[in-house]
Amino acid sequence: MSKIKHFPHYLNARNDRKIKKGRLQLGIEFYAIYFMILEVLAEQKDFRYPLADIDILADDFGTSIQKIQLVITQYDLFEIDPVEQFFSPAQVKALQPYLQKLEHYKLMGKKSALARKLKAEQQIEELKKLCQDDSNQPTLNDGSTYAEQLTNITNKLTNKLNIHTDTENQALIEKWLDKYCSSADNPHSYRATMRKKINSNDQYALEAFEVWKQEYLQNKQQEEAKRKIEKYDYTQLMGMRLGDRIIDRVVDTGSMLHLFFDDRTDALNYKQDLYQWIQQNHKEVNK
Repeated sequence: MSKIKHFPHYLNARNDRKIKKGRLQLGIEFYAIYFMILEVLAEQKDFRYPLADIDILADDFGTSIQKIQLVITQYDLFEIDPVEQFFSPAQVKALQPYLQKLEHYKLMGKKSALARKLKAEQQIEELKKLCQDDSNQPTLNDGSTYAEQLTNITNKLTNKLNIHTDTENQALIEKWLDKYCSSADNPHSYRATMRKKINSNDQYALEAFEVWKQEYLQNKQQEEAKRKIEKYDYTQLMGMRLGDRIIDRVVDTGSMLHLFFDDRTDALNYKQDLYQWIQQNHKEVNK
C-alpha cells in the first residue's frame, strides 16, 4: 500500500474543461466518482488500479460500472497501461514532490541507522577488549567486576543495535507506533516524535515498545495455538484408544467434539482438551 495520506486538490478543479464536460453529462455524480477514483488510486502501489476490478469500485461507490467506465475512458483524465491498469497522469505528476521528499527521508533514515550501527559496533568492540580479562579486577558494591558491568553494557548496546537492524523488529516497531500513537490528539506528529525517540534509543520509548512487543507476541502465539486447534482434522481420532475405549466416530459440534466409542458409549469433549491429549500421546498433530 502507498503511504500517501493526501493528494493535491486544486481549488479550480471544477472549472477544468475535461471535468466540466463530464459534469454536463453526468452531473455532480461525475465529480464525486472522479475524486473517489483519485482517492482509491492514491492508496495503491504505483497509483494504478486494474480495469478489470471496476465492479468493486462500483459497489463501493454505490454507482454503476458503466458510469465508472465512462469517467475513466471518455474524458482523457486517465490513461490505461499495457497490463490494463488505469492511472491519472495529473495525479502522479502532482505527487512527485511528496514522493521525492518521502524518498529523501527514507534515505536519511537508512543513513542514520547505518551511523548508529557503526557507532554501536565500535563501542561494543572497545568494550569487548576491556572485558577480556577480569581476573584481577576489583568487585563493585553488587559483587560484580568492572568487566562484568562492561559486559552488561555490551549486551544492552547489542540489543539496541538489533532493534534498528532486525527486519522483523522494524515491522513490529511500525505496528507499535500505529497502536501507541493512534489515541493522541495529533497521531501523525506524535508518531514522528516517538519514532525519533526509538531511533535515538530513548530508554522510555524502548521500554514501552518492549512491553507492547512481549504482549503482542504472546497474543500472536495464543492466536496461532487457537488456529491449530480449530484447523486440526479431528477425524484422525477415529481408531485411537481413549482409556479402555476405542474412538469409533467423531462429530464436530463447534468448540466441542461428540465422540462415539466402540462399546456404544459416547462423550462430549472440548477440542482444546483433545488437541492437548493428542500432542501428549500421539505426536501426529498437523502443523
